[in-house]
Amino acid sequence: MIYSYKYVSAAYIDRQKERTGVFGYVKPYPGNLLVREYEYYRAAYCGLCRTMRRHTGLLSAASLSYELLLLALVRMLYGDPTTPVKRRRCPLHPLKRRPIMEENPALVYAARISALLSYYKIKDDIKDDRGLKRLVAFSAQPVFSGARRKARLPRLDADIAASLHTLSQLEEARTPSVDECAEVFGDMLGKIFAYEMTGSDARVTYAFGRCLGRYIYAADAAEDYEKDRASGRFNPYCAMWGGPLTAERKQNMHTALLLELRGLESAMNLLPAEGQDALFHIIANTVCEGLPDRIRFLTDDETATAQPAKSQEQVQEDQTPPSDERA
Repeated sequence: MIYSYKYVSAAYIDRQKERTGVFGYVKPYPGNLLVREYEYYRAAYCGLCRTMRRHTGLLSAASLSYELLLLALVRMLYGDPTTPVKRRRCPLHPLKRRPIMEENPALVYAARISALLSYYKIKDDIKDDRGLKRLVAFSAQPVFSGARRKARLPRLDADIAASLHTLSQLEEARTPSVDECAEVFGDMLGKIFAYEMTGSDARVTYAFGRCLGRYIYAADAAEDYEKDRASGRFNPYCAMWGGPLTAERKQNMHTALLLELRGLESAMNLLPAEGQDALFHIIANTVCEGLPDRIRFLTDDETATAQPAKSQEQVQEDQTPPSDERA
């Protein structure tokens, strides 16, 4: 093969980042993070990259995304909150040592999930794309096939494959329902967040992942409305409405997405925050500020700032039930 898999896979991921808003969709709002919190977030990001290279292959780190980092942060709430951060040299930035979080079970799990999702994304692109784009995706497939094997999550692999197959059928049928398509994606992400958890922990993390998945799918479809309408690519909003994206339709999208975020916020308030204020505040900042800020394109005021995240005291009040009953 003329091009090495290294360059092919990197080019493929770069193209995906330009083509869809899913990559990098779930980010915090850094302006309202403390400096130490932002440094912790960056250290976790670098730690996930390092963990991916160690567990699913050097080139699998090309698919690193903020969505998987949020998965790791949520799972870290249920593990050891004292994961050390050390200054190390990064292969991509070798001249200066930078804080990198040491490996922990949450980062390993997120790395393996990233390998699975990237593999199925490649398969979908091989099926849907044509010409050079399809060739690039096909050339990158061996890299992510190897990463998928190294993930070693057969049960979850099967669940993801089944969910994406169902979603593919809905899209091929051009189903005129955002809710129906988003629910399949949300259910898949809920299962990913709750994997191997039990009891109330499983219910809370499933609800968090489900609401996040529904939001991601619907927000991505909203952002791609005009592009998909012009190209003829399936978009549930286009299937529902057709025609240009009017101000009224944008307002309807925005209202529906804010409702999804309310459900996500409710699930977030049930996460175990005690003794992990910095970690929880990063998650709260992402949910309450980063995600609303990401859909500003649907409002008339593109320069509006994100709403402030809830304080720890407000979150604790939300977690306190009105009676002596516990959730």
